[in-house]
Amino acid sequence: METFQEKLKVQNLILAVGCVILAVFCALGFAAEAGLVQLTPVAGDSHWQSQWRGFVSGASFGIFALMLFGLVRNCLALKDEKKLKKLYIRENDERAIQVWTCARASALQAFLILGLVAGIVCGYFSVAVSLSVLACVLVSSLLGVAFKLYYSRKF
Repeated sequence: METFQEKLKVQNLILAVGCVILAVFCALGFAAEAGLVQLTPVAGDSHWQSQWRGFVSGASFGIFALMLFGLVRNCLALKDEKKLKKLYIRENDERAIQVWTCARASALQAFLILGLVAGIVCGYFSVAVSLSVLACVLVSSLLGVAFKLYYSRKF
C-alpha cells in the first residue's frame, strides 16, 4: 500500500501542475474574449477568432475540472485508509483493465479505418485537409506499431 501512496503523491503533483497550467489557459481565454488581452489566431475572421477563444476557454476549463476532481479524490483517499483501499482496488481491478485495453484497441482500429475513409472523402474537397487527415492516420498507425513493439519486449 506504501507504493500506491507514493504513486498517488506523484500523480497529485502532476495533477496540481496541470491544474495551474490549465487555469492560466482558462484565464487567458476569458481575458481575450473580454478584450483585456490580445490573443487571436492569425487566420480567420472575427467570428472564427471568437469561436477559437471560446474553444480554448471551454476545453481548458473542462480538462481543469476533471484534473481537479482527480486531485481532490486522491487527496481524500490519502487521508482516509478505507477510501485509499477502495481506490487501490478500483485501479487494480483486472476486469476493468482488460475492458479498457480492448476498448482502446478497438478505438484505434476504428480511427484508422474511419480516418482513411475521411482522407479519401476530403480529397474531393481539399488537398491540404486530405493530407492532414492521412498524416494523422499514418502517425497513429506508426505509434500503434511502436507501442506494440515496446510492450512485446517489456512483457
